[in-house]
Amino acid sequence: MKTKVVVIGAGPAGLTAGYLLSKNDVDVVVVEADPVYVGGISRTATYKGFHFDIGGHRFFSKSKAVEDLWTEILPNDMLTRPRSSRIFYGGKFFSYPLKPVEALLKLGVFKSILCILSWLKARLFRMRNPRNFEEWVTNQFGKRLFNTFFKSYTEKVWGMSCKEISADWAAQRIRGLSLGSAIKNALIPQHYNGDRSKVIKTLINSFRYP
Repeated sequence: MKTKVVVIGAGPAGLTAGYLLSKNDVDVVVVEADPVYVGGISRTATYKGFHFDIGGHRFFSKSKAVEDLWTEILPNDMLTRPRSSRIFYGGKFFSYPLKPVEALLKLGVFKSILCILSWLKARLFRMRNPRNFEEWVTNQFGKRLFNTFFKSYTEKVWGMSCKEISADWAAQRIRGLSLGSAIKNALIPQHYNGDRSKVIKTLINSFRYP
């Protein structure tokens, strides 16, 4: 008897699962809540002739098998692009990942010192079991940087309080990233050299974009 599988969600993971199952002669149906679009939040929307991404997403995987699969599916569309990310704060654009000298000049010495002291305090008095996004990011960056850069952006994108987002989700999204790693990356930039396992995805300087 032929196996039948239902995949819930037509984002990249769901579509990939359906594609691989169908290649292996499995009877598969992919179910998507959106009545019009597939692709989840990684799709491109068109409005009045302009193309928009649903959020600041890019493609990078630590798995060579995943990279190879998408190269197979979209051989001519997966282009390597340099990263150019900015945070708009206080009327100024800040590079992301953080460049300490630039941040010092734009935030001012006083605010920068307060951010560093806040981070040191968080390192000395760490919350042992962070329960939510706010507590997890505060552990990694300090309370002041959380309030300055992370809080409003996250709540604006996800439409809920940072206290309602789980710490596990934060760890998955920005795993390995902290103020210390950001400063280290600014001094010694992280470049992809073929070993995906050692790359902090949030700090990559280039990425593939379909």
